[in-house]
Amino acid sequence: MGPAAPAVGPTIQVMGTPVAEDLESTVDAASRGDTAALRAVYETLSPRVLGYLQIRGAEDPEGLTNEVFVRVLPRLAEAHGGFGGLRALAFTVAHGLLVDELRRRGRQPVLGEYDASRDRRTQPSAEEEAIGRLGEGTALELLELLPEAQRTVVLLRVLGELSVAETAAAVGRSEAAVKKVQAKALEALRTLAASEARTTNEEARR
Repeated sequence: MGPAAPAVGPTIQVMGTPVAEDLESTVDAASRGDTAALRAVYETLSPRVLGYLQIRGAEDPEGLTNEVFVRVLPRLAEAHGGFGGLRALAFTVAHGLLVDELRRRGRQPVLGEYDASRDRRTQPSAEEEAIGRLGEGTALELLELLPEAQRTVVLLRVLGELSVAETAAAVGRSEAAVKKVQAKALEALRTLAASEARTTNEEARR
């Protein structure tokens, strides 16, 4: 089961009010305190945030996901740009909390497993498609070989579906720097995948 909805006060209790199917309308309703819309926002975004925290090796990804929304939902009025702006805010908060946790633990993150059944996206991003074409090595195994900065950018772009500008804001770097890191990451992944494929083929011929 996914993480329970965070307890952020009485305004978050679900009252059964119909929620608009359009995400932008839902976010607008949630920012005005509509309880069913708040629930819909949480249920739409939380699986993506949870997946990011799981892969990045958070000690308690479900608990940290709840903490993200405890902080984000009361700030809905601050999120500009509709659903995209809210998504960027959620991942910025998630990334910040994860960095704080890793500093407290005093170690580098260990990539965890990602439960794809919790991801409600229907269309893959361009970066996700690129990773999917890399070869026989699994994406997680290859990502684990990348430097930390490259892993972070790829995961925010793929799982978070953040734009370059949103990713730059989340990690505190310039857009140019994020583009450079992403390009290096994808090239490194292609090289690693090609190397693994060659090794697999050589072993098969023995």
